[in-house]
Amino acid sequence: MAINSRKVPNRDETKTVACMVREAIERNGFRDVKECARSIKVPYDLFNKVVGGHIPKDAQLLDYARKLKIDSRELILAAYKEKAPEEMKKYFNSVLLLEDHNSAVREVVDLMDSLNTDQLEELRHVVRLIRSSSREYCRKAVALLDLYQQMPGDLSDHFDALIMLALRNESLAGLKAFKEAVDHQKSAVTGRRGRLRP
Repeated sequence: MAINSRKVPNRDETKTVACMVREAIERNGFRDVKECARSIKVPYDLFNKVVGGHIPKDAQLLDYARKLKIDSRELILAAYKEKAPEEMKKYFNSVLLLEDHNSAVREVVDLMDSLNTDQLEELRHVVRLIRSSSREYCRKAVALLDLYQQMPGDLSDHFDALIMLALRNESLAGLKAFKEAVDHQKSAVTGRRGRLRP
């Protein structure tokens, strides 16, 4: 069976398992399904059914993904989306499940995959804060985090102590020490700049 006899969806259409497998067959340079099945050592009858629209079990999909160099997550997600009832399919369009996720989303997914349980819980907390906050607040929070990462050690120690006081609802007398540390840092930077001038 020639690959070209099948309809290949437009870029705007959702990719099916069959479409992803057909594209992989063509991308890997096989003339047809039979040649591909023989080369990757899978039963032709079942493989031909998959190219025709049948969705096999997960283990078989993972095997095809490995042998045809298809992203296994995308292939499994496509299969589950196809099998889902119509009223559930809309949930597959969340940002993490989009077929064409951009580099920013891919980076977030990779980052999430690398987090431990405690870090994931902290991330969930941060995400809840972001979702309940205005964009302006989020921009300020990101700017503060950037500033915090650039602080020298003694200044960040004061900042940490101040945050701990605030979290414990104790007296914020640490503000005075924090202000002194900021003033000291400013004078040190100004002094360095002054020395650089001819």
